[in-house]
Amino acid sequence: MLVEAPVLPEERLVIWRTLFPLFRAAARFLAPWRIEGADRIPASGGYILVSNHINWKDPPWIEFALGHAIRFMAKSELFEIPVMGFALRAIGAFPVRRGQADRGALQMALRVLEAGRPVGFFPEGHRSENGALIRAHPGIGLIARRSRAPVVPLAVTGTKRARLGRFWRADIVFRIGEPFRTSDLGVAADDTQGLSDEIMRRIAVLLPPEMRGVYR
Repeated sequence: MLVEAPVLPEERLVIWRTLFPLFRAAARFLAPWRIEGADRIPASGGYILVSNHINWKDPPWIEFALGHAIRFMAKSELFEIPVMGFALRAIGAFPVRRGQADRGALQMALRVLEAGRPVGFFPEGHRSENGALIRAHPGIGLIARRSRAPVVPLAVTGTKRARLGRFWRADIVFRIGEPFRTSDLGVAADDTQGLSDEIMRRIAVLLPPEMRGVYR
């Protein structure tokens, strides 16, 4: 039986669905992108999109590039900022308390996946100031193992240097890797940090060497 996904008030969903094409067109003009491996995104069903994180533009531009909503998990502090909190909820993001076991966020992610919708994660937990990968938190390993959903690695480059209005340059590049499951990683199921590290290595191979950080 399909589990009903956690949703927003219907009027907010209507607003988002109505405005998304306009926002996407504006984003493509202001900061165009190039996407490689788009055919690797599952055509249907829930999946976990994992990505490095280098700039505030990463979450919205990933959605614009893929052309559909991704339910991103974001740190709870952001939801306390009036305008940003509203915007995050309006695009379907949900909060997670960093530095502690957040069972509510875990259950939310699992419900979204069980409902056949994609969930997005930045396993590092926050933006990398220098663009190089930071070691992942163990949470993504736990969610990937518990859900058994396919994991899709995505490498982001260029969002930090992309300037809004430089419409003649496709500075932003998204590289999508082959989907996999935690059972493909050769790591013990109870080693959530090990699973998270292997997931990050799938992202690292899609990045230039200087951005691989601790996963060189």
